[in-house]
Order: sequence, then structure tokens, then C-alpha cells
Amino acid sequence: MAADGPQPVNVKLDWGGFTLFLITICAVLLCTVIVWPFLPGITGAVVLAVVTRHPYDWLRARLRKPALTAAVAVVLVVLSIVTPAMFVAHGVGHHVLEAVRSLQSGTAEQQFRQFLDEHQRIGEFVRFAAGNVDSSQALQKSAGAVAGKLAGILGRSITALAQIIVMLFVLFFLYRDRGEGLRLIRFLLPLEEEETDYLLNRVQTAVQALVLGRFAVAGIQGVVAGIVFGFLGMGGATVLGMTTTLFALVPAVGAYVVWLPVAIYLALLHHWIRAVVLVAIGSTIISTLDNILYPILVGSRLRLHTVPIFLAMIGGVVFFGVSGLILGPVAFNVSASLVHVWRSRTRGEPLPSDSAAD
Repeated sequence: MAADGPQPVNVKLDWGGFTLFLITICAVLLCTVIVWPFLPGITGAVVLAVVTRHPYDWLRARLRKPALTAAVAVVLVVLSIVTPAMFVAHGVGHHVLEAVRSLQSGTAEQQFRQFLDEHQRIGEFVRFAAGNVDSSQALQKSAGAVAGKLAGILGRSITALAQIIVMLFVLFFLYRDRGEGLRLIRFLLPLEEEETDYLLNRVQTAVQALVLGRFAVAGIQGVVAGIVFGFLGMGGATVLGMTTTLFALVPAVGAYVVWLPVAIYLALLHHWIRAVVLVAIGSTIISTLDNILYPILVGSRLRLHTVPIFLAMIGGVVFFGVSGLILGPVAFNVSASLVHVWRSRTRGEPLPSDSAAD
């Protein structure tokens, strides 16, 4: 008579499948390590491909040949985006080198002393603050320290050039083989067709919102700053406004890097009213436009609160470097999208209405 109770079940482990799984994971990790140094270039290529998608589709409809269209699109990107950025970087580097040479030769010290003679009030303040410090020796030591950093900057410049080359190379194939790439992503994702469309559309929307939103907000800050500088009678208000836009593009820096030194300069010249007005407008309007407009332009499209967007950007920079400005919020957006997919499967709720990505 058979014994009562549950009978033992013999479970045979599929060692072949388990081994294949481990090998696949190791291979993917190895590929990640190999391409990790080129992450900024790859991220830049993906961002450009997403942001310029509609102009590229317009161009493709007229040229029809994928390879030719991709080549022309890359050339247009180089002429309209990469080249101007390199000219700006070259100009900044040139001015930095000139400043270092001026410090080392003593020309800057002579010009500074002449400036103090022309502005006696500032001269009195500087002399009081400096005390018995040897300004000549201090300037030369500062110049030596800056010059010592230039080698590292030049090394990073070569790395940046390599990243640009990688970015343009990847961008060409993202343009030419976009259809094949999307089909591969759809094949790899363990999602239904509707869920894949939803996820891809959310990623595309996130990238466009992050990039275009940042440029839009920085441009508005620069325009407002330029108007304020012109109203206060500052020379080169247009240049100061453009400089504000450039610094406003970097979240960790901000527009105050421009307007605050100008306010200090006005205060040292005893233009107290203009200095107070600039500080008031700069702190309450120029620098806060980012906090007001960016969530409106970006947060609503990402469907995320301002706090997770902020934390995603800061944490992304810490983990990924500059690429984290995009990868951090995109990772949060993907996570939120997968939560919606999970809720849709478990509770039978429809996915939020989004236009399908093609």
C-alpha cells in the first residue's frame, strides 16, 4: 500500500541553459566595459539622432538613398552644431592662454595697477584687503598653477576630440540603420508590441524634452539677463547675455556665475543702486527662471515631479559623468514606464495615451 502524503518531485536542473545564461551575462558585461570609455560620444549620438529625427525624415524623403541621406545629415550636424561649438571652445581656450601669458609676463599686473589708479575707491579697497601680500609673486604663482593645469586640459581636449569622432561615426549608422536598430530593440525587449511602442515613445519624449528644454530655458535666461544688463547701462550687454546662456546650460553652474561678479563690480565702483537692482533681479528672476520654466517644459512631458528630475540629473552626473544629464532622467523615465506596464498587466489598466514610436 502506498504511503500517504506528498511524493518527492525530482527536479532536473538544466545546466546547459544555466551555463548559457551565465556566459551571456559575462559577454554583455564585457561589451559594456569595452564601450564604457566612449559613453559620452554614444550618448551624444543618440541624443542628436532623436532631436534631429524630424529634419532627417524630411531630408530622407527627398534624397531617398539611406547612406547618402545619413552622410548629408552628419555633414549638416557638423556644420551647424559641432563646428560652432568647437569655435567657441577654441575662443575660450585662446583667451585663457592669453591670460596665463599675461600673468606670467607681468602685463596683467601693470594693467591691474593702472585700473586701480583710475578707480581710486576700488584701489583703496584692494590695498586694504591685500595688506602686505606680494601681489606680483602671488600672480606669478597663480599663473604657474594655471599653466600646470593646461597639460591636463589639453589631454582632455584630445579625449573630447576622440569622443566627437565616435559620436559622428555612431550618428551616421543611427541615421542610416534606424529601422534595423528599432527592430533589434523590439526583438530584445520582453514586452508586447503596444508596450514596446509606449516605452520607446517615452524615451524619445524624455530625450527631446531634456535637450530642447535646457536650451530653451538657458536662452530665455540669457535674453532676460541681456535686457537687464542693457537697462543698467553695462557695456557689452549682448555678450554678457550670451555668456549667461552658456553658463545656464550647465545645471551645476548656473547664470549667477555671470550676474554676481557684475554686481560685485558695480558695488566696488559705488554704484550701489544698480548693484542692488542687479542682485535683486538676478536672484529672484534670472536664476529662478530655471526652477520655474524647466519643470513646466520638461517635467510635464516626462510625467515626473521636479524632485526626481533634479535627483536624477545630479545622481546621473555622479555616476555617468556629463552623460548623466541625459541618462539619469531617462533611466527614471524608463523605470516609471515599466511601472505603468506592470500596472497594466496586473490590474488590467490601459497604458497612458501616447503616440506610438515608429
